[in-house]
Amino acid sequence: MFDNNVYSRKLSLKYMKDVPKDYDVSRIQYIFDFIYLVLKRNARIDSAVKGVANEYGLSESYLMNYLVENKYILSKGDMDAFSKQLKDYSTKALKKILKKHGLKTSGKREKIEKRIFENNLLASGYHLSSKSKVFYKNKKRRIKIYNECLCEYYYFNEFNDFYMDNYRKKEAKIPVEFIKLHINKSVEDENHGNYTFNNHVMVEHYILKKNYGKMLDYVLKIFCMNINPIWKITELKEHIGIFLDNYNHLICLKDELGKNRIINTFYLIWDSFDFNRIIVPKFEAYRVLKDILNIKDYYKLNNKLYERFYGNDDLKIKRITQKTLFDF
Repeated sequence: MFDNNVYSRKLSLKYMKDVPKDYDVSRIQYIFDFIYLVLKRNARIDSAVKGVANEYGLSESYLMNYLVENKYILSKGDMDAFSKQLKDYSTKALKKILKKHGLKTSGKREKIEKRIFENNLLASGYHLSSKSKVFYKNKKRRIKIYNECLCEYYYFNEFNDFYMDNYRKKEAKIPVEFIKLHINKSVEDENHGNYTFNNHVMVEHYILKKNYGKMLDYVLKIFCMNINPIWKITELKEHIGIFLDNYNHLICLKDELGKNRIINTFYLIWDSFDFNRIIVPKFEAYRVLKDILNIKDYYKLNNKLYERFYGNDDLKIKRITQKTLFDF
């Protein structure tokens, strides 16, 4: 449960606010999606054009003209040329297409292809070009990485630029390094919402990978920042405290990794922050963490934090050095 509008929009490294209209609509994406539908889902070209146009808010005529002008699709010529385009389809797949349209599926492959050609089942007078297939193979990796864990949170244009500079890295490192860029930017901007959001994205990434050790680091970074929101001094009374997602993740990790590992890692993570001012002392944060791991009531924990720290009019924010932190 997050308390910031940032979670309902994508984040940009380039634009703080006013992201240009259609900034995330990339030709790389919609060409790839079109080819994928035709090549891998056996969609008709006219159906694929309609689906992609609707998805990206394009006109069907614009998309069709663009694909034709740039030779991603070609007009069907003779049967020989068409047969070459069918090499990527198995005989079984072609029979399914015939069956779907109530046509005979018997006969050798040559007759099956002819039946599909004569009934214009794969396209409205067009077929995919060899250029489309090369494009699909070259763009497949970056689209896969983006769609897997980044598409809901970040802009493709910025990821694509990052990918072009880092494509030689191992696939698993690329999304992690990209998210870290956003985390570093949020630290530079001292933006509490963006910081916790980007760390949450990293948590989701490691949940997908079932890498609970790495996940723990980022869950605890969110915990430390939320319990000690040093960049929200002027709006403490609006601070929600511990996020419900963070609470649930900690309980889940207790089952996966055990209490002792979580608490030991907490001390390392807390001490890694360069806190130049403090709201909730380290020992108090440790006590809250223990209460979470003992499944104390979430709402009572946050109410207590609010009464003692965030909503306390008499609270004076202490400005102390990192060295003094160890005294708590």
